Amino acid sequence: MLSVLYRQHGKPSQVLEAAQVADPVPPAHGEVLIRVQARPVHYGDLLGIAGHYRSNGDLTVPEGGNRVGFEGFGVVEAVGEGVALTPGTRVAFFPGRAAWSELAIVSAAYVTPIPDSIADDVAAQLHVNPLTAALLWRAVQQAGAIPGQHTVVLTAAGSAVSRLTISLLRDAGLDVVALVRSAKGAEELASLIPGLSVFSTDSPDWQTRLAAAVADKPVQAVLDAVGGSLASDLVKVLTNGGSLISYGDLSGEPIAVRALAFSTRNIRIFGVTVGTWGGLPPEQRAEDIALALRLAEGNPALFPVAARYPLTSVREAADHVERPGKAGVVLLTSY
Repeated sequence: MLSVLYRQHGKPSQVLEAAQVADPVPPAHGEVLIRVQARPVHYGDLLGIAGHYRSNGDLTVPEGGNRVGFEGFGVVEAVGEGVALTPGTRVAFFPGRAAWSELAIVSAAYVTPIPDSIADDVAAQLHVNPLTAALLWRAVQQAGAIPGQHTVVLTAAGSAVSRLTISLLRDAGLDVVALVRSAKGAEELASLIPGLSVFSTDSPDWQTRLAAAVADKPVQAVLDAVGGSLASDLVKVLTNGGSLISYGDLSGEPIAVRALAFSTRNIRIFGVTVGTWGGLPPEQRAEDIALALRLAEGNPALFPVAARYPLTSVREAADHVERPGKAGVVLLTSY
């Protein structure tokens, strides 16, 4: 079968390749063999390929290379004992391994049957982004944000995750302010979500405008995917007792916060990652999947696709993900 892999860490558009590898062995008890048809290329995937998650500095890659991908959509090919799914069933999955392959073995616990009402492209995005939004919504609740009293600020607000999160926050009655990095991005997001306060950080007065927008409802939580100087500036905007919730590192730069912010203002900084979702209790995972399905069925416009590439064009797909102004998710497809 064809599978995407890399033999050394580095820039994804340079180290990724599509290669022929052996087909998976038949699924064991509790496993599902899926013929994968579409796979989203997440920015987090590219960070892993570049080696940024290797905090200990060990960039060793196993002989034969690392196969890539944790999320996908496809059709059940075969099942192991104890699995109720039948061959031919449309399914999405996360977390899995080697999702950027033509075939993948996945634990049945992480496979979601897809109703006919959800299109293939949307089903391919069912897990990582909606589940991250669910984690962020719970983090906002943990931060103590109260509908009608507080504001939540999001950075990188044009992303798929942010659009889903904004939908959840506004449905809960929270005031939301969205930050993007360009005037064009601000205009596009404002047109996509009517009534949303959107500011571009390339405007010299964005901090003044933000302060005016939250004057009546202080900022209890900032959801940040950027880090660096932007996150550092937003810590100053938090009300006493507020929280900076980190879930990304688009800038690649450290966050600088004065130590007194923690003691005198009771500011908190913590983070969430969808990488921990698979370890949640089954009841919580089932609740999150039900939410993801509701979002996918009720508002498919929140799942736009920027482009589709075959597995053999994975380098071009990776390059597309890193383009400024990209709107929507890049998919690797086998349609």
